[in-house]
Amino acid sequence: MTRTYAAVSNKGGAGKTTLVTLLAGEYALRGERVLLIDADNRQNLSGWWKRCAEKNNVPNHIEVTVASTQRSIEQAIDNPGRSFDLIIIDAPGVDSSLQTTIIRSAELVISPIQPAIKELEAAGQAVAAVNEINDQYGLAIGHFNVRTRISVPGRNLEAYRYIRPFVAGLVAAEYRTRLLDTELFERNIYREIQNGLGTLQMQALTDPVRKARIEVQALVEEIERYRASNSIEGAP
Repeated sequence: MTRTYAAVSNKGGAGKTTLVTLLAGEYALRGERVLLIDADNRQNLSGWWKRCAEKNNVPNHIEVTVASTQRSIEQAIDNPGRSFDLIIIDAPGVDSSLQTTIIRSAELVISPIQPAIKELEAAGQAVAAVNEINDQYGLAIGHFNVRTRISVPGRNLEAYRYIRPFVAGLVAAEYRTRLLDTELFERNIYREIQNGLGTLQMQALTDPVRKARIEVQALVEEIERYRASNSIEGAP
């Protein structure tokens, strides 16, 4: 059965597209057929795909389609989506009328959080949207928070230190969400692959790429562990 995940944040530039391409590359490497849906009108995801094609770097087991309306999103999921193991939707970077459709279509919503107050606010809005849709439609969509663009100096920022208690407060308020342990650090390779280099997993295994690969592998394993055990809520 096809799984559907969505990367959602109500803030542009949160790192959704980077997160989507990193996850897609890892799942594809594991033999899964992955469909990426670009639902963001900035089309960063489809732009990356076009640059990959121009440079002969189209990754195996991954396809990308653009869907900017409720109907086109539903069609992408219901028709060709059935031939894929995993669908990942790159949602608009601002709150839009498509958000309800995207969240309702997913079994898991993942929100990137950078160490900044506006990033926390955007993640909190995504959590609230997921839980509201769960209540309204009787669903059990999960929500994960992933810390992204982390640096060693950045860990000293007040906003970074506030991420864990912020998510803990959401859990205490009975929101269905979890803060993942795996962090995505600020890495040049994550920016470079957006220039049409394919996926992270296609890059020569230099030391920086090796460290990034370990990071992304850990993230995917953590996502699947909690998803398989239906352990969405928990002490973050």
